Amino acid sequence: MRIGLKVTYKGKNMEIVTTEIERAFRSWLKAQLYGDGMRVFTDNEISAYAYALRSSCEKVEQLSVKNLFYYRTAEDLERETGWLKLDPVYQEIDKAGNGTLSAAVKLYDHYLMNGNDSTAPEVHAAFYLSGDSGDIARKETSPVEFYYREIPMKPIQRVYYGAPGTGKSYSVRKLLEAEYPDNAELRTHIKRVIFHPAYTYGDFVGAIKPLISLERPLDYVFVAGPFAELLKAAFLNPEEKYYLIIEEINRGYAPAIFGDIFQLLDRGPGGKSEYAIVNRDLGAYFSRDPWMKNIFYDGMVWLPSNFNIIATMNTADENIFVMDTAFKRRFELVYVPIDFEILPEDMKKERAVFYGARPLTEVFENSGINGEFARRLAARGMLKRNWGTFASLVNNAIDAENLEGKKMGKPHNALIAENKKLGPFFVRPEELDNADVFFNKVIFYLKQDVFCDSPGLFTGSFEDIYEKYGKGGSDIFELLV
Repeated sequence: MRIGLKVTYKGKNMEIVTTEIERAFRSWLKAQLYGDGMRVFTDNEISAYAYALRSSCEKVEQLSVKNLFYYRTAEDLERETGWLKLDPVYQEIDKAGNGTLSAAVKLYDHYLMNGNDSTAPEVHAAFYLSGDSGDIARKETSPVEFYYREIPMKPIQRVYYGAPGTGKSYSVRKLLEAEYPDNAELRTHIKRVIFHPAYTYGDFVGAIKPLISLERPLDYVFVAGPFAELLKAAFLNPEEKYYLIIEEINRGYAPAIFGDIFQLLDRGPGGKSEYAIVNRDLGAYFSRDPWMKNIFYDGMVWLPSNFNIIATMNTADENIFVMDTAFKRRFELVYVPIDFEILPEDMKKERAVFYGARPLTEVFENSGINGEFARRLAARGMLKRNWGTFASLVNNAIDAENLEGKKMGKPHNALIAENKKLGPFFVRPEELDNADVFFNKVIFYLKQDVFCDSPGLFTGSFEDIYEKYGKGGSDIFELLV
């Protein structure tokens, strides 16, 4: 992702793009190792130095270009910023950050002068000299915006829902790839979790757990969950978008899993949570990083504007938890319709599992439930012995049976649920090449879960159907006549 900054410098309008040089600087710091293979600079330390170079000099009025990553040579950096060390505002900012800014400038200057293969000098901000930063009291005069500056964005809080196999995860993947086309960069900006009945708040957000180490026989520490880990990354890099992906959000009890985090889902006009909460565990976890200590010292936590939540929900799962209205109201709900046009070409091919001796027009010629629909498909050149045609005929049969049931006065709960229909990705491509696998997955589902009470389709026992169409090789389309 390119980070652009438009400025006027020496009478010229220009756009400064710093992503490449910042990424290279970060990579150089990550590559610094001690003799035993341990890294010299932690991830938090690297993020702090990069943020300092990118954003910390905004209060220095005499500096034309506030983003120090603009300078690509040591000569330019020294010529344009050499006087900074004597500037009172610079000194105040550096002092408030316990030397983070000055350490970052020294490291960046060394990098520009010596290149990627050089060894970084042992330069650390005071907070990073040891594992224990000590109890540093927050001063009310400390420039909190120096540590973190909210960048207004429109966050995404969205649930994709629909029948099985409609492409909900596919829709999520396309959205993420549009934001981060590079897979390596994408992986650093997402966390993916799957809700299930045993999934808890402690798994999701974090929990205090026992820890045994050489120094202490038993200790208790807060172990962050994927939510807390991603949220910390979002605070450390406020200009970059982060995505929490929740698969099958209704397979776990969402209100209990979110717990007090539920309050943070209400977002204000700028994208951050309207109502912050006090969560001492999260506050303490964030405060372990000295760069964040002054923000979360009192345990107040919120969702920043660059923190996005995207979920998927399979509406056919009826024996699981239901999301209540209050929860749904805080998400944008996006219905993913059944669309066989999105299938890859390989899944549109005619397969052996669908082969039969007669043309399909003849098979459905006298069908009362699918006859007219099959004729319409044939007229459009879409009546083929492939997965799309078979699934479309199944879905049409569901609609036809429900229509007939309504005419007969059947109650709503006696009809076939619409979310029982087959989506395009209900099966995988390789399952279309194995007749036994296809039969045991698709036909069993249709017999047991969809047409179990049908007066005309899938009648008789499953054993009889299996013997005739699974092992006997009869035309599987005849099941839909």
